[in-house]
Amino acid sequence: MRKYGIPLLSLFLDFLWINTVVGLAIYLLPTLAETAFDVPVPWSAQIVISLVLLSIGRLLDLSVGEYLLSNAVTEWEAGGRLRQWPNLLLGTAGFLSGLKELERWTAPGSGVPFLFMVEETPLKIGVLMIYGALYGLGGILLLRFAAGAKLFNAALLAVGAVAMAVNILFFHDAMVTAIITRNENQGREITLEAAERAVALSPYGFVLLGVMAAVLYFCRERRGTA
Repeated sequence: MRKYGIPLLSLFLDFLWINTVVGLAIYLLPTLAETAFDVPVPWSAQIVISLVLLSIGRLLDLSVGEYLLSNAVTEWEAGGRLRQWPNLLLGTAGFLSGLKELERWTAPGSGVPFLFMVEETPLKIGVLMIYGALYGLGGILLLRFAAGAKLFNAALLAVGAVAMAVNILFFHDAMVTAIITRNENQGREITLEAAERAVALSPYGFVLLGVMAAVLYFCRERRGTA
């Protein structure tokens, strides 16, 4: 499992960050991108570009994924039997969350509240990007089995729990509006009743945070790693 799983995960991690960079480049340089393709760059073209860059990087022996998983590979090659899956699972999730948050500001805002901030102001966008970057850093620390990774990620989960509680207690209507807006931005229609039902499920988010906290408990740290 580890023999093939870790290399595949390494490829996946590389594709995630490369695809994020390509997406941001297309957003920041729309005229250049549309000139190259004569039309707005389709999603499929972004994927192809990302795969080409991924292939070039591997041919040049350049890989962020391999660096992030180097400690896991070292353990496996040494015949280690220590559990790795909690770090790899939660670390990958954190890394992905961080990248997704960096892309957040390129899409129309939906007004999802965060720590008493509702309007899509530069302050809110900046705070969310910093929070996302910290989530990404937390994922990197877990993938590297770095010292302090568990405490760092526990703090992030605590902030997430507080933000969720604030939304449920004080921003029910804003959350309903945000769900409707997000669907409209994506070209879908949703009724007010359906949005209300979705918000009613928000407390189950604490179950997800609890599962993540349980996985974090089983994560490991290697002293002196970075």
